Amino acid sequence: STQSTGDIINAARHSIKAAGTSRPFTPSEGKRSLFATRPTSSSSSIDLSDLNIAPRVLSPIDSPKTQKKKDEQKKKEASNFEAYWRSKITPILSSLNMEIENTDHVKQVEELSDCLLRGGFLTGSVALPHQYKVKVFQSLINLLDKKDTRLLLKISRLLLCLGVYEKNLISISKLIFKLTRCENNDAIFLEEKIVHSLLNVINQQNMEDNGLAFVYCIGALKVLSANTDNSIGEILVQYGVLQVLERHLTTCNASSKMNGEVKSNLLIQILGAFRNLCDIPATEKLLTDSTVCKELQYTMTHHYNDSEVLLNSCRLLSRMSLFTEMCSVISHNTDILNLLLKIIDNYTNDPQLLIRCAFVLGNITGQHSHAALHLHENGSIVESMLSLCKVYKGKLGEKTTKEKQSVTKDVLCKAVRVITNVLQNEKVAISVTPQLIKMFVSLGQIAAQAKIHEIAINVLSGLNNMSYYNKEGSLFVKHRGILADFLMKLLAVDNTPITIETLGVLGNLTQYRDVAEKVAEDKHVLKIAATLLDSDNSDLVYKSCGILVNITKFNEFHDKLPSKIIKQCIDVLCDVGMLDCELSTVTLYLLWNILYLKEIKTEEEERSKLLSLLTDYTDHSYCSNENWLSQFHPVAKRLITLLDPNSELLPL
Repeated sequence: STQSTGDIINAARHSIKAAGTSRPFTPSEGKRSLFATRPTSSSSSIDLSDLNIAPRVLSPIDSPKTQKKKDEQKKKEASNFEAYWRSKITPILSSLNMEIENTDHVKQVEELSDCLLRGGFLTGSVALPHQYKVKVFQSLINLLDKKDTRLLLKISRLLLCLGVYEKNLISISKLIFKLTRCENNDAIFLEEKIVHSLLNVINQQNMEDNGLAFVYCIGALKVLSANTDNSIGEILVQYGVLQVLERHLTTCNASSKMNGEVKSNLLIQILGAFRNLCDIPATEKLLTDSTVCKELQYTMTHHYNDSEVLLNSCRLLSRMSLFTEMCSVISHNTDILNLLLKIIDNYTNDPQLLIRCAFVLGNITGQHSHAALHLHENGSIVESMLSLCKVYKGKLGEKTTKEKQSVTKDVLCKAVRVITNVLQNEKVAISVTPQLIKMFVSLGQIAAQAKIHEIAINVLSGLNNMSYYNKEGSLFVKHRGILADFLMKLLAVDNTPITIETLGVLGNLTQYRDVAEKVAEDKHVLKIAATLLDSDNSDLVYKSCGILVNITKFNEFHDKLPSKIIKQCIDVLCDVGMLDCELSTVTLYLLWNILYLKEIKTEEEERSKLLSLLTDYTDHSYCSNENWLSQFHPVAKRLITLLDPNSELLPL
């Protein structure tokens, strides 16, 4: 169960004990998931004997006169120090040590901080002797059982300013980290300038000697950066946290001395903080100009067997790939591309990692054809994704929790998206295998039946890309009968994006007579295509027109068309006109084929209306747009001529 702040600090208070001055062994955390959320964990103690003691340095021997002056100066300084300590600080420490009810400890600690600051003890201008530092520590430690977050943060900040090292630094860092677990404390963190203290620690201390303390300090920054309204994240970016994280990612990667598990945990905190800060607008430029991409490549390469480090690396990459410039940077890093594909091949049973990898690859291949071609020629990306689809398609039918089913669907959706994007490249599209076509058909059918619309849409987009590049004699075209049967069934699905994609693939396949015949002979499919001419969705109208143009090339299929199709086409022209040049033009192609072959009777009223409309549309005063003049005008003028019984023009 989640502990309150008071419970945590109470545990810390009761575990306080004095210890020797030798450097302690750094314990490893039992669960790596400690930092996945705002965790609970046992507290650690403050070691009063392990404080900062400046080393003694031998000075050159002075003359007796000079030495006497120095001794007198030291006595004076010591006297001044003792007077200041007795008059200003001792009363506050005494008050802190007294158990008086309703005492304002926050005010007391503030007064102590002010006195120490005025005395120069917090700025480093005056060294605080060890025995006096111990007294301050003892007084502050006695307050660690309080439940006041502001008080605990003031104590933590003061202790960090006084200088704590090794085990004590770990204890204070851990305490601060625990206090970040409650999002209600975020504002107090800013007010008490704890972020400055954390940055001072990780800027001034040696990472290799204080690895576990760094885990907690950067872990605290990571949790703070996850603030839901981004307010703290923006402030962290202003403080230069991104540059600090970049520097420590480089240092951590280069370190050969750190404990393996501590190093792994530290990388997770750094990567997590980076990821959270990606939501801040200023982050994109900073990341693009940084070495983070290169360092991520190093991290993933040298921690390839650590699935959690890989997961956090890929989660960061997935966020970075949403930035246009950053996505371009990643796309040119072939080592990262190869690593992502290697993960896909070797981490088949880690769906969360697979989802992130495939998401990154989908973003990159969707925008950068050179990356898609590299992955095809050097990594067999389609085969890798196809193998992944085969594994997770089998999991769709398993009886399991909704959460696991959702993850399975997500893996399939991301994998198919990658294949679809890669198929935008002609070299990839014309090299498709029967296995890929069969997988797409099978997966598309399952997705449509199970109403997993996103997978179905991605499958259809992939088939659309294949159908665009593949010509007569290709493997894809040879499978057109199977594909047509599959696509015609999908038209029964009540989902507009699926219908648009289905009509798009059918439009490419109905260029072949046997597919056109299949569609024409199926009265339900033909009725759907004709009915969609009346749709308010221009994409549906355009795709339907494309199929009907291909079917009407063949005279024998005209008797299958509805009698009102000419009126429908005229209505499309009236509604759209020059607002959509492509749709108006393809509508003219359909009218041409119907009117030229004269299998459908044309009413005189329709003929007159069409002729009048085309005459108006071909007048330069109506529209002088270049596309309109080059695409619409030639077909419109031929149609005007066709309406004359003496025309000898050929069908389009």
